[in-house]
Amino acid sequence: MPASKKTELKTTEAPATVDTDLARKIWLAGVGAYGRIYSETQGAVEKLAHGANEAFDQLVVKGEEIEDKMRASIAKTPQGERVTSLMDQAKSFREERRAALETRIDQVRKTVTETLSPLNIGALATSVEKLTEKVEALTEEVSALKAEKAAPKATKAAKETEVA
Repeated sequence: MPASKKTELKTTEAPATVDTDLARKIWLAGVGAYGRIYSETQGAVEKLAHGANEAFDQLVVKGEEIEDKMRASIAKTPQGERVTSLMDQAKSFREERRAALETRIDQVRKTVTETLSPLNIGALATSVEKLTEKVEALTEEVSALKAEKAAPKATKAAKETEVA
């Protein structure tokens, strides 16, 4: 009988250990799969971003080439001279308008600065402090004058009470 008890214990403990090991292996396989997908995806994203930048740069270069060819072919035609002339006129008009706009903006800035300068908070604070000091000085002078004026009256009243 004791031999059968040992076999029973071994058979009951073994499945729990096997289940734990299997569960851990499944978990690790999932983590490994996630890590692998992440690594492969990162590489693909970097490669795609680099490729997109190169493709964009190539398209810009190609666009500049086509633009130059089109301008050259247009310039050779009779209408091309007119188009070139119109483009020059448009460019000079744009430059004139930009200069006029900048002049106007400068005038507006100057006007706003001059208009708001009296409302400068720092200057106002300084003015208020000076005025406060003057008011305090005048208040002290008025108090001193009142005290001087009240002193002779008090001595006169004291003398009158002594005489009476």
